[in-house]
Amino acid sequence: MSRITLQKLIVQGISYRRTIEFNEDFTIITGEKTSGKSLILSLIDYCFGKSNKIDLKVQPELDAKCDEVFLELRIDKEVITLNRLLKEKYSKISIYFCPFNNLDEYTPKTLDLQDTMKILMHKLNINEYKLIRHKKHSNKKEIETVSFRDIFRYVYIHQHELGTGDFLGKKNTFKAYKNPHAFKMMFNLVDVDKDTLREQLVKVQNDIDETRRELFGLNSYLNDLDATNRIDLQAKSDKLTTDIKKQKQLKKDALEKSRSKSNNNEENKMYIKLKNDSNEIANKIFENQSKKRNLQLSVRSKGILLEEYSEELTEIEETLELNYKLIIPDQSIECPLCNSRVSNHLHNKVHNSTKAEITLQKIQKQITKKIDLVKYLIENEKLKIEELDKEIGVLLKKQSIFNEALIEYSKKTDVPFLSQIDSINTMINRLSKNQETLKEGLRIHHKIDEKNKLIEDLKAAETRLLKEIAALQVSDKEKEKLFRFLNKEYKAFMERLKYDTSNETFIHKEEMIPYYNGSSVYSHESGGLLECMQLSYLGAILKSKINGYENGHPGFLILDSLSKYVGTLKRLDEKKGTNILESLDSKEKINDPEVYEEFFKILVELSADHQIILVENTPPDEYDKLYSKYTFYKGEKGLINEEKNEIQNINEIFN
Repeated sequence: MSRITLQKLIVQGISYRRTIEFNEDFTIITGEKTSGKSLILSLIDYCFGKSNKIDLKVQPELDAKCDEVFLELRIDKEVITLNRLLKEKYSKISIYFCPFNNLDEYTPKTLDLQDTMKILMHKLNINEYKLIRHKKHSNKKEIETVSFRDIFRYVYIHQHELGTGDFLGKKNTFKAYKNPHAFKMMFNLVDVDKDTLREQLVKVQNDIDETRRELFGLNSYLNDLDATNRIDLQAKSDKLTTDIKKQKQLKKDALEKSRSKSNNNEENKMYIKLKNDSNEIANKIFENQSKKRNLQLSVRSKGILLEEYSEELTEIEETLELNYKLIIPDQSIECPLCNSRVSNHLHNKVHNSTKAEITLQKIQKQITKKIDLVKYLIENEKLKIEELDKEIGVLLKKQSIFNEALIEYSKKTDVPFLSQIDSINTMINRLSKNQETLKEGLRIHHKIDEKNKLIEDLKAAETRLLKEIAALQVSDKEKEKLFRFLNKEYKAFMERLKYDTSNETFIHKEEMIPYYNGSSVYSHESGGLLECMQLSYLGAILKSKINGYENGHPGFLILDSLSKYVGTLKRLDEKKGTNILESLDSKEKINDPEVYEEFFKILVELSADHQIILVENTPPDEYDKLYSKYTFYKGEKGLINEEKNEIQNINEIFN
């Protein structure tokens, strides 16, 4: 069963980066109110496709320091990194099929939120499915999609949902309507018709074929680059990294000697400024040339795709012509009795379109649309290549002017160690460009890996769909067995939390929500009872995954603030010598510490098989010492903490 494990969350700006790492079992993040604890969970939610952007007005430190967020996660054995901007292009997520530390060797796949969620569903080997419902205040119907975001409500429980009637987004009608369907999807309880499954199967098979075509184009490009030997590319790139580090150290030493001898030479400063400007132009030229090569690769790949589509269209047209448009020519026939000539009107074709013909015509239209789209994209990319050529030409002229100016300055200016620094700069630029060429080859290799993995995922989906077509409906026996297990685990957790389960305590088979004493989780009013019901319900769902009942749940749980309704334990912060609970109301400080401790015991047990991430002000000391990964404080010691900045000396001109 596929599962997701979160590894790192990284917030980053031009001059700031901080990495938050998570344990594979149980991670607790503690600290004061408004210190950034819950923000970590909001950023995880944001990377998983939350539609609303992060409100930076209430997060001024994040706004000042950071422009983007990364989430590194593992799905089974595959590591991917999700990247989303904080201040622009909120509707896009970039997926890198690698760990965060290797981003520069990979090309991201940038998608809108909906398509990103489809990728995650593919990785978990579950399909989105469609619901038909009536529009509000209308007789018209609309189609809605049950997606990863609907499943994610069973993963991330916000602090305003835990212990309240808004559990699983109940107050949002749009979300609440889809919750039972999301539950069914997680447990493979969805009954779908054979035609729907076949439609999904055809799409998956078409995606496999298209991905294979893309692979052919990528391998062809590697041949043109003479970069088919991946091991050799990686070895050369690693050697260049070492060489560049050595040259940078030599340059640093030369600069220190230069500064000690001449610190106030204005001509020296002017020369350095000219040199930096010239280097910027050279880097821009190189960057545009890389963009041009990528566009040329894209044009070539689309050209191959266009040829394939054209061949398919020709085959479809020939089939239609042969089977459905062949007309018998006009001719006369002779009557065998009277020898008179009779006209033959068989060519006046009376033809009712067969289902096969309609299907072929539909495919013909689809292929024609695809051909038109690919042609448009090719023309668009060719125009971009022309624009890049013009820009490269302008930059080359500028570079020539700057080079002439540098030659004149070097003749007139007595700059200590100038020739040595120039030589080192030239060497660094040459090595960097060579390395970038090698990395381009490596990126293509990684892209090929990505496509091969996609084909594996699609084949897994194909196998599952074929099985579902063979066994269309979930048997009542299997459903009964599942709910027997869920009820057993749910009641066991409730009993551990000091509740009597002898009177109608169960998970409803149609509503898919927990009940206690005959009333649902949305009917009770006690915050403490609601929290116990919710955690017992979520715990039963996780336990079912271990026992092979549930394929669709990602297998991890994120919770915010357990102590709100059950209570917490007072704790003195040893480092600061102060009580970190001073800001809490007295009724929030201690309520039912035994149940509160039992929450932690349950979470620790579940974390043996599932990742649990908890934000809590003051967990019990025993669990705090074992599982607390970070403690945040208000102000400068929160999530955004300059002392934890991983980018140092970013503004030094010669780094």
